[in-house]
Parts: sequence; structure tokens; C-alpha cells
Amino acid sequence: MPDKIFPRGRGALLFLVLLAHVLFVPAVSWLGVLCAGGLNALLCLLWLAAAKKIQAPDAWALIRRAPVWLRRLSCLALLLLSAWYALRTAQRGAIFLNQTALPEWSAWAGTIALLILCWRIARRGAPALCLWAVPMAWLAGGIAVLSLVLSLSDWQFTPALLSGAFSPSGVLRQLLAVLPATFFLLLFTGYDADLPSGRPVLTGALCAAILAGLTVLRAGAVLGPACARMTAYPVYAASGVFAAGTLARSEVIFGVAFAICILAKTALALSVIRQSWLALRGGQPSKQKEVQT
Repeated sequence: MPDKIFPRGRGALLFLVLLAHVLFVPAVSWLGVLCAGGLNALLCLLWLAAAKKIQAPDAWALIRRAPVWLRRLSCLALLLLSAWYALRTAQRGAIFLNQTALPEWSAWAGTIALLILCWRIARRGAPALCLWAVPMAWLAGGIAVLSLVLSLSDWQFTPALLSGAFSPSGVLRQLLAVLPATFFLLLFTGYDADLPSGRPVLTGALCAAILAGLTVLRAGAVLGPACARMTAYPVYAASGVFAAGTLARSEVIFGVAFAICILAKTALALSVIRQSWLALRGGQPSKQKEVQT
């Protein structure tokens, strides 16, 4: 298993965890999603600049510099926060699967199954998770883009699409929704003069913002704002407007992309649990080496 984090892996993982949020976004807030994604990328840039100034290879390095009591308190807080986040993400993913593709699969059984599967992905740490994320990002992103392109003929733009699409409170709400996942990713990200990972991280954040905005816009343009407001998962429902060969329910293909994103989001939180637990047992958060790809 790899013991180094690939810079592109960080960007790919960030892309996946940010895109996972889109599944639960109201279809009328596409502009708010786009703006929140841009602000999130700006926050990543600010962290990278701060890490460069203090010469921190990642956020774990700051924890290592802290007094023992503060280091243990920080790791305990991260462990509890990430455990809650992993459970919440897996539960929401299981409920989505129960209500759409797998009605015979109970929500709690789905939650447990997702947690076990994600732990299998995350148990070897962030380097292995980031390595896994690279092909998964291409797969999920490719499916999402293909779905957008194939449904273009069904888009209908109306003035109602702009009504309520942007509001300061809506942008803040969308930003707060993606901040925890971004924070977890940035725990493993910092400054390295020889092996910079700033560009991949920003690329992942911006690509996720653009694709999220377009996906939410498609939901409103296909379903119509009124119908989208009454639909539980408008982004998923709007992806089923075209037929893929003999597959009548094309939204199933689109659902695969978001299933991957949910797996990545849960696995990232479990990686933080693993790293925090290692520190609490008496060790220190391991220093992650990087290689340029």
C-alpha cells in the first residue's frame, strides 16, 4: 500500500466529497451553489497561503507542535466530529438508496453496509484513499458530464430559474454544508516547496463548484422550479429524462456517480478517525510524504 499522498489525489478526493453534497440541494439554488463553491475554493487558497507562511506540510503538523494536552484534546475532538459526520453521511446515503434504487434495503442496514465498505477503503489511511480517488473522480465526473450533455435538449430556461437562485443566506447555507468535508481534506494538505499540491486542490474545488452549479441548474431547467420544489431529490430525478440504450431509467447511471461521491465523503471522515485514534494511542499523526504526478 502507498505511504505517500499523490497531489492529484487530494484534488480528486476534494472533487468527490464536494460533489456528493449536490444530491441534497434544492434545484432552485443553482447560483447559490456556484457562489458557495467559489468561496470554498477561496478558503482553500487562504489555508494554502497560511500553511506556506508557517511552513506547515499539513494541519497534522500544527497538532504535533502543540502541547501534549492540547494535542490529545484536538485529536479527541476531531475523532468525535468525524465519527458523527461519517455516520450522518452514510445514513443520508442509505436513505437516498432506500427511497430510490433499493427500497427493500432498510436505512439502518444500508448505513452499516456503507460504513463497513467505506472503512475498507479508508483503513489504510489517506494515501491509499487519495490513490483510489483519482480514477473514481474521472468516473464520477465523466458520468455527471455525460448526463448533462445528453439531457441538454430537455432544458427549458424560464425567468423563474433566476428567482431565488441567489441569496446571501442561501450561499452561506451551501457553504456551511460543504465546509466540514473541505476541512477534513485540508487536514492532510499543506505546503511543500518541492512538491506543491495547491493547484490540484484548487482545480478539484473549482471543478466541483462548476459541475455542481450546472447539475443543480439542470434540475430546475428540466423539472421546472415548481416541480423541483416538490421533489425529494430533484438532481437525481432530473437525470432520468433520457433513455440510455435499453435502460429506461437513466437516472440509475447518474446515481452511480453520486454513490461514489458518498463513499468518498464517508471514507474521508473515517480516515480522520483513524489518524486521530493513532495519535490518541500515544503516537503522533504521521507525516505524509508526497510525490508529484
